[in-house]
Amino acid sequence: MATVKRSAGAAGATAGGSVDAVTVRAGGAQEHASAAESRMGMGTRMFTLYTTPLSANGRKVLAVCRHLGLDPEVKLINVYSGEGRTPAYLRIHPLGKIPTLVDGHLTVWESNAVLQFMVEAHGGNRLWSREAKGRAAIVRWLYWETAEWQPALVQVLTGFVARELGLVDGRTPVTLNWSDARFRTQAEFLELHLRGREYLALDELTIADFSVAAMMMYVRRAYFPFSEFPAIAAWYERIEALEAWRSTAVEPWTY
Repeated sequence: MATVKRSAGAAGATAGGSVDAVTVRAGGAQEHASAAESRMGMGTRMFTLYTTPLSANGRKVLAVCRHLGLDPEVKLINVYSGEGRTPAYLRIHPLGKIPTLVDGHLTVWESNAVLQFMVEAHGGNRLWSREAKGRAAIVRWLYWETAEWQPALVQVLTGFVARELGLVDGRTPVTLNWSDARFRTQAEFLELHLRGREYLALDELTIADFSVAAMMMYVRRAYFPFSEFPAIAAWYERIEALEAWRSTAVEPWTY
């Protein structure tokens, strides 16, 4: 449910935080992003999102919009073809990253801040909490995702994602080190927390689930060791089953 405009005719990806290494090129990826645009629908503009479904941080904000039935205008920005460095976009986000939300005179960047603003300002506090303790439970996972989970996965996945998106020669050897100490520490922490739980922060789906799940969009093609982390596997399957998650998937991250 979004009105979509293209910026300079291309789609692109970067992260609102530490996943800058995850990028896309024009060409085939552009066509797949166009298909995602058509699935988002049309409607009355609520606010504007500069983003792309080809990156984890870009997709999470689109998925939350879809789940809440929000109707932003979506503008796709290909940072790595230079669109993020144009004077027009740098006036919106001086660092040239995505996603960025513009609502009247307010500009919000950093993907998790965008999620929080959307659910509070436009989502009727759905996927959120009206209670201080509930909000704290959600926000701590947003901070953890930015500070720990995303960097741990980027460390393992950067070369693989670059190859899958055609940023390097497809014959380039890629090592997926799922034994990496930083990744193991964070995955074991998440696995322990999810045991006996359906969702991450509360007893129901929240933006914390969308946030932490975002980087998982890369991992099925990367042979993530789900058998070693059954609680993570079961939780992520619940996220993958959401219509909002399925409808925002684009190649090469569909399966």
